[in-house]
Amino acid sequence: MLFYVSSVLFAAAASARPSRIISRQEPVEIGGFEIEAANRIIPVVVGGPQDTFVPNSITAAVGDIIQFQFSNGNHTVTQSAQDAPCQPLQATVATAIHSGHIPFEDGQTTVGTFNMPITSTDTMFLYCATGPHCQEGQVMIVNPTDDQQIVDYAKGAAASNASVDGTTVSGGTVASIPLEAAAFVPAPAEEAPAAPPADAPAAEAPAAEDPAATETAAETAAATTVAAGATITIPLLGDVSVPGTTTVVVTVPAPTTTAAAA
Repeated sequence: MLFYVSSVLFAAAASARPSRIISRQEPVEIGGFEIEAANRIIPVVVGGPQDTFVPNSITAAVGDIIQFQFSNGNHTVTQSAQDAPCQPLQATVATAIHSGHIPFEDGQTTVGTFNMPITSTDTMFLYCATGPHCQEGQVMIVNPTDDQQIVDYAKGAAASNASVDGTTVSGGTVASIPLEAAAFVPAPAEEAPAAPPADAPAAEAPAAEDPAATETAAETAAATTVAAGATITIPLLGDVSVPGTTTVVVTVPAPTTTAAAA
C-alpha cells in the first residue's frame, strides 16, 4: 500500500518524485533487515541537482527502515551530535550512523542505497560529510521535537568551520536498487564544454620599405647648412621629371639683409 509524503523540499521538488512510504503486512527482507507487519520503508533522496536530503525532516517508528537513495554526486549519511553539526558522532560513539561515500554517475542503471533501521525514537541529527555539503545545508533530522529544530541545526551547520568524515560504515547496510524503482529522476547528464573558437588569422606583416628610397631621403635630410655661393646637386624625387636628367645643380644664394624698420 502506497502513501505519499508531502514534506518534500521545494528546492529539489523538480527532480525528486514524491517519497513513497511503503507499509508491509507480511515480513519482508530489505537490505539484510526483516521488516515486520506495519513497519515502513521510508525513502530519502540524497543529493541530486542540489546537495540536499529530500525530505530533510521525518518521523519514524521503531522497526521502520529509512532507505537513503543516493542521487547525482557523491554523498554520505553521517550522524552528529545536536550541538556539533558537521562533526561525526563516531568520534565518541563507535556505533553512530555512517554510510560511507556512495556516488551516482551519469548513465548508472542502479542506485546505491543505505538502509538504516530505526531502533529508537530519539532525535537523530544527520549530515553529508562530502566537501562543504554540510555547511551548504545538506543536513536532516529524524524524529525532531519540533519544526524549529531543523532550522537551528542547519544554521549551526552553516556556521561550522569544516566538515569531518566518518570512519567505518555503521548503523545500516549498503545495497542498491534498480533506477526505475528509485524515488527520484537523475539530473540531466552534463554536456561537454563547447570547443573554443578557431584562432583568428595572423595579421599581415607590413610591407618592407625600399632601402634605396630610405637612403636617398636620409641623405637629403642630412643637408642642413651650405655656404653662400656653393653649388649642391640634388637628385630628382617623386613626380618631378626632366627628360634626360636625374639630378639638378643649385647655387646657394648669399643671404639678403632686410632693413630695420624706422
